[in-house]
Amino acid sequence: MKATTTYFALSAALLWAAVPFAAQSQDIADNLKGSGEVVFGSLGGTLEAAEKKAFFDPFTRDTGIKVVLVAEDSAKLLASVKLGQPAYDIADIAGGQLASWVANGAVEKIDYSYFSKESLASIPDLLRTEFGVGNYTYSSVIAYNTKKFPEGGKHPKNWMDFYNVKDFPGKRGLSKCEKIVEGGLLEGALLGDGVPVDKLYPLDMDRAFAKIKELMPHVGRWMVAGGDGPQALIDGEADMAQSYNGRIAAAKKEGAPLAMSWDQSLLEYGYWVVAKNTPNKENAAKLLAYMSRPEAQAVFAEAISYGPVNPDAFKFLPKELAETLPGAPDLVKNQVFQNYEWWGTNGPDGRTNYDVAMERCVALLTQ
Repeated sequence: MKATTTYFALSAALLWAAVPFAAQSQDIADNLKGSGEVVFGSLGGTLEAAEKKAFFDPFTRDTGIKVVLVAEDSAKLLASVKLGQPAYDIADIAGGQLASWVANGAVEKIDYSYFSKESLASIPDLLRTEFGVGNYTYSSVIAYNTKKFPEGGKHPKNWMDFYNVKDFPGKRGLSKCEKIVEGGLLEGALLGDGVPVDKLYPLDMDRAFAKIKELMPHVGRWMVAGGDGPQALIDGEADMAQSYNGRIAAAKKEGAPLAMSWDQSLLEYGYWVVAKNTPNKENAAKLLAYMSRPEAQAVFAEAISYGPVNPDAFKFLPKELAETLPGAPDLVKNQVFQNYEWWGTNGPDGRTNYDVAMERCVALLTQ
């Protein structure tokens, strides 16, 4: 928890040093060039569009290596790894999942020999781990349809409001088990039940699942894909929903009647990992090194409003954009740091808290 807080305090401070955006350099190291392909598990939607613009298309142009996109499916990938035939090479996972994936022998060690010295020096230690490299910072926020809840009127602002069906009637959009960490399913339930932020961890699973069960009759859509949040709000399946700041910002920019609240939003990050025994291990390492470059991460942040994990990227971002990214000084005061150390802690039976929570979540939603 301390390391996480330290990192984001550093990132927030760097925002003030942001300078106007500069053109992305095309000086690509020879060790990144090659042939063949790398298969990436994509989360789709506006995230995929941003990744194609900032990472995948330029990577193929600059290196000659083709990026093949397939739909992200963690359960399928983990099962295929056990069979020795990984369904794809690179997965995008939540920070709280990494310990479980490592314990299950599902990932390769990251080959940092392809990374530039500058990137290795800039990326914080907790985002440059043995088995995963940080991808981007984002926030799980409470979003709502402004036709149902006008911004100038009474609208949900935090998890207490989200779980208050009496004062804020309407259908909810809530993350399904597959997104239990990214969607802050347990954290949101506890905050919605009145648990103070400084008492949130260790998470009380019994209390959290009891609160979720209480809300289940009011859930209009259980969400799995990142784009499910804005889509559910636009389609009318939900009047308010847990979603991700970049997805809501992109939909709002396109004219969707949506708004979001940063109050009690979870400050999160994820990892890119390489599947165990992948046949494209070398190309996967090259893509990870390419995506971790500050110039590429700046282009990505401009495309979807998610924060870079390489602090040098802020040098390439306009100050007005940097101030609205997750972790910015004016936003972070009302945000909640997600504690991945807790999610990765092993219990007496050897299973991580993530494994236990997933099992309980699936059991609850299949009742």
